Amino acid sequence: MINGSRNLLECILTKCAQYTISTHTVQSSMFNSTHTFVGLAIARTGLDDWVPRAAITAVIASNFPDIDIITALSSTATYLEYHRGITHTFVGVPLLALGFTAVMYIFSGNFWKTYLVALIAMSTHPLLDYTNTYGLRPFLPWNPTWYYGDLLPIIDPYLDAVLFTGILAGEVSRNNKRFITWLCLGIVILYLGARLELRSMATSQVQTFAARTPGSEKWGVAPQILNPLVWEGIVQSKKQLLEVRIHPWDHLMTETVRLERTAPSKIPKQALDSRSAMVLLGFARFPIMRVRSTDFGYRIQIFDFRFYNATKNTALGSEIALDRAFHVRKETLSFQKTIE
Repeated sequence: MINGSRNLLECILTKCAQYTISTHTVQSSMFNSTHTFVGLAIARTGLDDWVPRAAITAVIASNFPDIDIITALSSTATYLEYHRGITHTFVGVPLLALGFTAVMYIFSGNFWKTYLVALIAMSTHPLLDYTNTYGLRPFLPWNPTWYYGDLLPIIDPYLDAVLFTGILAGEVSRNNKRFITWLCLGIVILYLGARLELRSMATSQVQTFAARTPGSEKWGVAPQILNPLVWEGIVQSKKQLLEVRIHPWDHLMTETVRLERTAPSKIPKQALDSRSAMVLLGFARFPIMRVRSTDFGYRIQIFDFRFYNATKNTALGSEIALDRAFHVRKETLSFQKTIE
């Protein structure tokens, strides 16, 4: 139980930390303040006059898919395997909303209206989660492919500020609450449109950079938290992973990090078949693998460059210890694995 609580705390702290790809880490999940504000805004569009308890229904429903965080009580590997899983899918959301409505119906007195509020609010959760670089698997259980929006950071202070201002203004001027809510949602749409244009510009520039990089295989972009005009890009080649800082408006690009990669063919199969390695490789968007000889055998490290923190030299990583006969003697998986 103690180990499970430690794993849960680690995942919560990782989720809530203001991580950005600019510090070689990933936005792990859309921050719950945004989910909460969006849920409340949805209720205030008029749904709170349509069905009782619409506000509390929408707020809880907009956060409900993150119930999968309880998997961290088992282990970091279990959390990584199931987070952004079935509770964030086209199948899972309607079923979760149905179960949640069965409870809220006791207080609202209208099942189908409550279900519609819950379904709308809950559907915004995976949609918002899709916008950051962590990714989403919306077609589980049939298709485990990850999809990435690469649009918003985990904490977007501008998005939260607009929504929160609308909520406060609606409290001050209750007669205009609905109009204020729709106005704020309109501003949010315009803001997202601006983000989309900046992402398109950053994408074009990192594509050009990748085309000039020998052996480039794939790339990605992500925004910084405080400065929407500065983006970060990652380019993966056969031998290296590079990070660049992008200023889309000025067409400026600066390399900030370069790390060497070990070819997967040089990693012992026994290490790749370990649970921690399989889970991490199923999740990692930009994996780096390294193997070193030790006095007792071999040490293999696998980590995702999205989570790399250059200051601390840590990342989301797996470490597998093999003996000379290539038997797995120890394996660990952590969000704060020291890279050697």
